Amino acid sequence: MSGLFGAIAEGLQIKAENSTTIGDVEAIWAGLFGGGPAKSGATVNWKTALQCTTVVACARRIAEALMVPRKVYRRDPNSTTRQEDRDHPLYSVVEDAPNQWQSGLEYFETIGLHLALTFNHYSYIGRVRGQINELIPLDPDGATPQLQRDGRLTYRVRLFDNTYSTFEADEIWHIRGPSWNGSVGMDAIKLMREAIGLSIATEETHSRLHANGAQPGGILTTEKELKGPARARLKEQWAQNQVGLANKFRTAVLDNGLTWQPLAMSGVDSQHIEVRQFQVEEICRAMCVMPIMVGFSGDKAPTYASAEQLFLAHLVHTVRPWHDRVASSAKRWLLTPQERKAGYYLAFTEQAFLSPAMKDKAEYFKVALGGGGNPGWVTPDEVRGFDEMPPLPGGNRLYVPVNVTPIDDDGYPRPTKQPAANKEPADG
Repeated sequence: MSGLFGAIAEGLQIKAENSTTIGDVEAIWAGLFGGGPAKSGATVNWKTALQCTTVVACARRIAEALMVPRKVYRRDPNSTTRQEDRDHPLYSVVEDAPNQWQSGLEYFETIGLHLALTFNHYSYIGRVRGQINELIPLDPDGATPQLQRDGRLTYRVRLFDNTYSTFEADEIWHIRGPSWNGSVGMDAIKLMREAIGLSIATEETHSRLHANGAQPGGILTTEKELKGPARARLKEQWAQNQVGLANKFRTAVLDNGLTWQPLAMSGVDSQHIEVRQFQVEEICRAMCVMPIMVGFSGDKAPTYASAEQLFLAHLVHTVRPWHDRVASSAKRWLLTPQERKAGYYLAFTEQAFLSPAMKDKAEYFKVALGGGGNPGWVTPDEVRGFDEMPPLPGGNRLYVPVNVTPIDDDGYPRPTKQPAANKEPADG
């Protein structure tokens, strides 16, 4: 490890005493193989990207995926059963109060925004007597992973007072998005730079077109020669009297034999809407969010059945991968090895994404309680719990249909024992 990073530092003349900053290495490769603004000319970073409505909508869908309830469970190592553990110290931190100014919902929404736009989230882990009692989110721009020569990963963090401090890996909860080297997530905005840049440039072009009265420009022509001062004065007067919606349709007074020749709007100029629609699909594709989730359905409006399948696809291909990534990271960095061995883990509840219509809900629970000839797998109390209703006496039992007959080892139904018939007493 030290030889690899030492060779990079020495060969490229990087001044490094004790560590090599991962961000420095990425900057080196960016300088060697290209970088800078998008080809469209727009400067793209996470701040300018948020000015694109599609990026904002996609980032919100990812953030909202993490805003569902989070719970700490314990799975029995000797069986497949699991149970929610509300007494675990981490439970109240992730669900209710991760820090002094955020609720659990707000904290995980921040995590989602960071992951969607930077593929990295950093939180300081505050411990009291070995137990986690707070999680403080950090600005992704102010946290830099540093890979030490001995292979340790540390973090150089900009604090709230703009000073810097170095923390060990077990003091920072680092959630990584897709990563090339395994230690830091790739820069999401850089990966989507061209798609976002073209969207920003197209929107700016469309805005300038409307600022000019939704008409292209034209040419002032004359057979006379205009000297420098005359040319500058004419340009200034024309801009003051003819540019902008407020000056549209005003009469132009031309001298020195000047004539105005307007330029016709070409087919390319009239296709801004189509280009912007295509960029919606491009950004959604890059951020792995279904276009319908940001209010874009394309050329054909989906039917109720197809829209339902698209929503399920969003759950499968967008929501669950982020749930698994965050839950896996929490299990690794927020739980001790002893707790992981004992079967503790963090999980998100996805029932909110699957809330059906009342009719579909009734049909599902009818079967789940033991209807349709199948043994039940939920209890009446669990069904009531979905709607925040209190339990009932005896409501924690599972039921089976009365016509369910067990099968013997020979593959045939087990004969049921019939009650003995009542015998009439003999006369006499």
